Amino acid sequence: MAGKRILVIEDDSANLRLMLLLLNAAGHRASGAANGESGLAAMRQDLPDLVLCDGCLPDIDGFEVIGRVRADAGLARVPVIAVTGLARSGETDRLLAAGFDGCIGKPFDIKTFAADVGRFLER
Repeated sequence: MAGKRILVIEDDSANLRLMLLLLNAAGHRASGAANGESGLAAMRQDLPDLVLCDGCLPDIDGFEVIGRVRADAGLARVPVIAVTGLARSGETDRLLAAGFDGCIGKPFDIKTFAADVGRFLER
């Protein structure tokens, strides 16, 4: 399912560049934001088809981001996937309960990352 607009909210510049490279190479139109506030602003400016959001961000964390997304009528229906080390540390249930539509653990597999994201786009 190529050609989708994907916003990546990630504060680690190397991870952000890698995710954007992998998603764009798979045919998506991926853009990035380095923190939660700029990610929310980017969502409002150009509503994406999917958002990938780190759980630990420097300004507001992923839980605050998802709370604001779900409380905003204009953004509430956008699927948001947590891409975070929290998914590997047993926090998956907490992430889903907070409103995330799914989780991808870090470190992620660069060979399967675009396909893993694609599965969320197929829903």
